[in-house]
Amino acid sequence: MGSAGRTVVVTLACAALFVAGASWQGVTWSDVRHWGTPRNVIEAEGETVRIPVTQGTEQRVLPEVTVDTTGSYDFLFPDGGAGGGPVRYDPCTVLSYVISPADMPDGFDTVVHEAVADVSEATGLAFSYEGFTDEQASFERDLVQERYGDRFAPIVIGFQSEADNADLEGTVTGLGGSSAVPGAYGPERYLRSGVVIIDWEDVARIRVDGAGDDLSRAVVEHELGHVVGLAHVGDKDELMHESNLSLIDWGPGDLAGLALAGAGECEAR
Repeated sequence: MGSAGRTVVVTLACAALFVAGASWQGVTWSDVRHWGTPRNVIEAEGETVRIPVTQGTEQRVLPEVTVDTTGSYDFLFPDGGAGGGPVRYDPCTVLSYVISPADMPDGFDTVVHEAVADVSEATGLAFSYEGFTDEQASFERDLVQERYGDRFAPIVIGFQSEADNADLEGTVTGLGGSSAVPGAYGPERYLRSGVVIIDWEDVARIRVDGAGDDLSRAVVEHELGHVVGLAHVGDKDELMHESNLSLIDWGPGDLAGLALAGAGECEAR
């Protein structure tokens, strides 16, 4: 089997500020409901951007996942999330994702969708595919973009090579992570606008070498594990170990961590 390689985790950090007040221009019903609690903002390329109000509901979209497995797992942002736990995605909002198709191996969109479905099943987080995008996958992306409207940019999954991205040099087959950003109101942070970058040359070799789509799917799942907040672990029997030569399924610690990653609290509406 070909090597899925070592994975480098790259995450974004955004400064959070509080606005002193609000004019009626652009004020939403949520702002009225939270009157006296200023809307949080982020600094993006020197501009102040009001954090979009979540469009989700006040209840989980999918049931919380219950598992009885134990093993190694860790979080990229172990504290600072809603309820005092790790920083996680809001389980009461459907997580949109798009594919940046440049250099994508033939038929690999099916592998991506299967990987997303596996992560959804393991976390209890709901995902929705929004199609191809002309945005290039990058950890320098703007979190709010005109192409996606007045919301956080969806999770983007793209394909590059060592020649395109020095972080993919050597045995690195993929990169993944999300931004930890405050909600529209209050100090709690949530994960936003995840990024997955797959070395298309590496996964092409994996498929040719006979490992097929199973190991390629595991590569995408590993990076999506970072997107939903999981960090690397030292146990080689877990898919979230930094290197993988043969695992195609989640380990017991992976499953425990993914269930916890999907068990966050709803963001205030």
